[in-house]
Amino acid sequence: MFDYPVVFVDIETTGGSYRNSRVLEVAAIRLEGGEVVKEFNTLLNPETYIPASITSLTGISESDIVNAPYFIDIADELFGIMEGAIFIAHNVRFDYSFLKNEFALLGIDFSPRLLCTVRLSRYMYAQHKGHSLEKIIARHNIPVLDRHRALADARAILYFTQLAFNEHGYEAFNKAISHQLKTQSLPPNLDAEELNAVDNIPGVYIFRDDANQPIYVGKSISLRKRVMSHFQDTSPKEIKISQHVHHVETIPTGSELSALILESKLIKEMKPIYNRLLRRISLYTMVVKSINNGYASLVMKSGNVENDTDLSTIYGIYSNRIKAKKKIDELTRTFQLCPKLMGLEKTKGACFHYSLGKCKGACIEKETYDLYNRRFEVALEHSKLSEWAFDGPISVPVNNQGERVVINNWMIQGFMDEEGTPILDDTEPNFDLDEYKIIRRFIKENRQFIRKFSF
Repeated sequence: MFDYPVVFVDIETTGGSYRNSRVLEVAAIRLEGGEVVKEFNTLLNPETYIPASITSLTGISESDIVNAPYFIDIADELFGIMEGAIFIAHNVRFDYSFLKNEFALLGIDFSPRLLCTVRLSRYMYAQHKGHSLEKIIARHNIPVLDRHRALADARAILYFTQLAFNEHGYEAFNKAISHQLKTQSLPPNLDAEELNAVDNIPGVYIFRDDANQPIYVGKSISLRKRVMSHFQDTSPKEIKISQHVHHVETIPTGSELSALILESKLIKEMKPIYNRLLRRISLYTMVVKSINNGYASLVMKSGNVENDTDLSTIYGIYSNRIKAKKKIDELTRTFQLCPKLMGLEKTKGACFHYSLGKCKGACIEKETYDLYNRRFEVALEHSKLSEWAFDGPISVPVNNQGERVVINNWMIQGFMDEEGTPILDDTEPNFDLDEYKIIRRFIKENRQFIRKFSF
């Protein structure tokens, strides 16, 4: 069946994401030369509680893992079983992400080649609808005594793989395997032919589920590159998207601004589930300027830019606090600014940098505030947000048919049809750093197309 070592793997976990859940049970069946050479299965102490929903699904309770080993206890043996073999699982990126994380916690790099039996089923049994393990077991009458337990499920996908080989023969089977190994990062339910039709041009992409409903809308100036990046990311949100995407649709736009506007419009119209979830939890770390006894100082705040936010006070906006602190620290050292005033150090007297001769004494008013503030402005010139140059919202053209987009404070507020009728969204506009950069660049280069907008 295989001309190289493979290992069929299944795990049970305490939840759906490796970021906040752990492996509860693991099974691995290694084949060499078509023969099973090792079968491994064990419960694990996950070092966290087992939710009732998991116990209901698997039958595994707290009492079952009282004497179970920790992952560290079985890591060497499990790694040895999998070493040099292709890692095979159903929805392989899920099982792989958990085990990769468990090994990473021990300082072990685990990066095998992957093969997914969902994709194998879709490729070799395309005439059937549904390729979950439950449906495959029922469709092919696969004997399973203990469903939702690791060893039973690992044996089921091994049985299915052997059945596919026997029914289709060596040549067709290996064609399917070779095709998948060349595109191993693709989602299990997505046809590679749909991706082959995606070009690296500006536009919008729509991920759809098995009912053809939109689940995520995005934009890019290089569509194919951006779409593929989703499937190479093993973060929990991307794994969830990959598990549910069945189709990808692209709409070329011709320009970056058009892609941005169409993306915004489609998100408002379609309300894809993953766009809503990501927007709901999206908070920036804003570096806000204030004046302290005449001296410019910074404070880091978590939040978002609103329609009435005073942009003149925001001297940097970052995806998280770590990136913000790293950038501020870099500027503080480069321009000999005061870490106390930059919000990096809390002290009543002089900052630590002053004792090292790296601060000129603004913290104890030894350096005049006009000299310090001048250096402060130069240091943060490129990171601060540009002020909104208009006294209210504006509209800019979307296309040659007369449709326009309404923008205020760098945020898309809504649209105007070809007759000039406003179509404003009833949800709160959401600031996005990428959108800000695109809109700012367009306005700078196309001021002749801008019109004031009145509600």
